[in-house]
Amino acid sequence: MSKVAVHPVFYVLILFALLHGFIYDLLLLFMIVIIHELGHVCTALSLGWRLKKVELLPFGGVVEVEEHGNKSPREECWVIVAGPLTNVIMIIVAWLFLKLELWSPAFSYVFIEYNLVILIFNLLPMWPLDGGKLLQLGFSLVLPYKKAIQHSLLVSGGCFVFYVLGVIFFFPYYFSLWVMAVFLFISQWMEWKQAPYQFMRFLLERQKQHQRDELNDLDVLSVALSPQHSINEALEHMFRHKRHYFCLITPGGKVENVLSEQELLHCFFNGYGGHRAVGDVFR
Repeated sequence: MSKVAVHPVFYVLILFALLHGFIYDLLLLFMIVIIHELGHVCTALSLGWRLKKVELLPFGGVVEVEEHGNKSPREECWVIVAGPLTNVIMIIVAWLFLKLELWSPAFSYVFIEYNLVILIFNLLPMWPLDGGKLLQLGFSLVLPYKKAIQHSLLVSGGCFVFYVLGVIFFFPYYFSLWVMAVFLFISQWMEWKQAPYQFMRFLLERQKQHQRDELNDLDVLSVALSPQHSINEALEHMFRHKRHYFCLITPGGKVENVLSEQELLHCFFNGYGGHRAVGDVFR
């Protein structure tokens, strides 16, 4: 893993907390966030994932990984939910300590409240929160990977609009909610701009997995294509959890050729270009 970073938004909130006298609450939130992120990190490392960066936010964090939709959906689900699970565990522990009179009621209730806030906020279906990642994972189970990325970001954007409307009508004077709104807007805009590169990294890693014979256990999916479809269009039909064969069907309904995804990826990354028709490349 290259580094652990604190998002600039956090520094803004620290300054605001110092000016308004709630630095203790912010430090408690920070500690809960660190434990939340350790849940993601430890689970990812235990599954052999490659971590790139951990960035801490006021109401959660972002664990960036070097995996690009190429791990199994079950593994990805565990990595995502591990963070919220730590909040559930902390709530249970705080409740037990309260009952055993090991913690004061005042501290226990605040600790439970902050964990609930972080838990609920992180499960909102907005990128880059855990809920937004679960949303993208869910779409990727029923849609080709590129469409799953696009659809999840569109739904995430819609949810963000509702979030902002909620802040305007119900919590207009909560500074922290406005700071988070700015952070979410910037994050979603950047993710939308990065979406084509995310798909490209998925294809690149997919090619490497083929070279290492790591995809033999995946279910096979046959995709019908016209010979006039471009290589780009063909690759956009790929699901993250399937191994594909592409059947080139002529207008008369005859199967002209059957191609494996390895062959298409080889052409894509070795000079044939993504815009050429598959029927022209594989004659």
